[in-house]
Amino acid sequence: MYLKILSSVILVIACYLGDVLLQLNSSHGSVMIRAVTDNLVHGSLAVLVWLLGYLSYWKCSAHVTSLGGHVTDSQSLATHSIIILQSVACGVISCAVDIDHFMAAGSLDLEAALHTSHRGILHNSLIVVTLLSVISTQRRAGLVLITVSLASHQLRDSIRRGLLFYPLGSTPPLPYPLYLILMVALMLAFRRHLPTRIRTVNRTAAPYKVV
Repeated sequence: MYLKILSSVILVIACYLGDVLLQLNSSHGSVMIRAVTDNLVHGSLAVLVWLLGYLSYWKCSAHVTSLGGHVTDSQSLATHSIIILQSVACGVISCAVDIDHFMAAGSLDLEAALHTSHRGILHNSLIVVTLLSVISTQRRAGLVLITVSLASHQLRDSIRRGLLFYPLGSTPPLPYPLYLILMVALMLAFRRHLPTRIRTVNRTAAPYKVV
């Protein structure tokens, strides 16, 4: 339980510090610096959601392993390496979501991309809802990773523009505390659905198909 609390606190602090950094750049930086900072914060938070979720699971697994499982050093190293790569991939995908600003603007001009009247398809939260329904039946690692990437990005954007559910409409901007709660909920919800597992520890879990 204390690992859940610690992971949640770390994530909340990271979310807050990321927004503080963006505010500082908004006051003193150029449009390009603000855009790059905002995008990097998106990616960093996605990485943290994945890593912290895994950290909580791994600690629990290590406890069970000491009671009877057998995991070699090479297996442990391979597992950690895969998780790090997946975390980086999660961050990269989250950063890439902002490409649809340029698609929506129909231009590579940054000012035009930042001031579009509508949001692009990758900011549509119905995609996340659809992926969640697919994950419930098709337990694939790639789908889980993409869902976490999109959801973390969209939740952070929601404090300014709400969640878009095109063509149904969109929500009002989310209160900041609700945003933080949902980010923590995202991390905890996927904590037990991570695709890379130490199978000798969790024998009863349904295996994921790695794509």
